[in-house]
Amino acid sequence: MSALLTIPQEIIEHIAYFAAIGTFLGPPSSLLPLLLTNRQINSCLSINNNHYLYARIFSYKFDMAAPLARLGKDRLASQAFAEELKRRCVVLKRLRARIDSTTRARHADEDNHKLSVHDVLFTSYILMLENDGKNEAQLLEYARMKAWIREFWFDAGGASLAIYSVRTGNWPPNRPETALGMWLFWFLLDTGKFFFFFNWISP
Repeated sequence: MSALLTIPQEIIEHIAYFAAIGTFLGPPSSLLPLLLTNRQINSCLSINNNHYLYARIFSYKFDMAAPLARLGKDRLASQAFAEELKRRCVVLKRLRARIDSTTRARHADEDNHKLSVHDVLFTSYILMLENDGKNEAQLLEYARMKAWIREFWFDAGGASLAIYSVRTGNWPPNRPETALGMWLFWFLLDTGKFFFFFNWISP
């Protein structure tokens, strides 16, 4: 342990980076054991103290061309990428666990007040708008969002309230979550397989 503390910080950061990108899909969970080594290592590698490290991890795991082209490098500091990495990893984990796809799962989640269904949908929508390959892989291969969006729309307790609304003789709620969910449906699923449903509820 004492020998580890003698290693220069830039080398520790290099080790941390390669630990974090050991797997492309999902959050950089391989970094956790290094962060738990001791307080000094944790301090120099924490997301609050080392925005540059997490910005590098972000660039490995997510597409950057679209936001850089739209906003420019000058407006996208390392801190912004570090914070966005944290947000996206939370969203990916919630999608994978299907916490927000149905109302019953949402009610069973003790932390649902920290992130709304709108937040989850909007972040996923931005990922697809800025997709050059990496973002879609994170959503489909890690977060398994196809299963999530199917539950959102077609489960009896789906958070879209579409099935509930149809069964009670109403249209699905006209709200931002409905629009975002529909865009993601068209982005991610073979919509032809579900055409019969939308044809059935059409007037």
